[in-house]
Amino acid sequence: MIVMKVYYEDILVGEIITNHSMTVDQALELINFNEEAFLSEQGWDELDFNDFRLDYSV
Repeated sequence: MIVMKVYYEDILVGEIITNHSMTVDQALELINFNEEAFLSEQGWDELDFNDFRLDYSV
């Protein structure tokens, strides 16, 4: 199994335990990412989805 961490820039957004690779969109869906809540929590107006990244560790 692999622990996959989803980051926006340097902010940990969520973690998933998986046995295969996936896209950022798939990972965000699995963690039930709420863009509006995240923006409000961070005090930002918008996100750049290019700033999301996945970090895999065994």
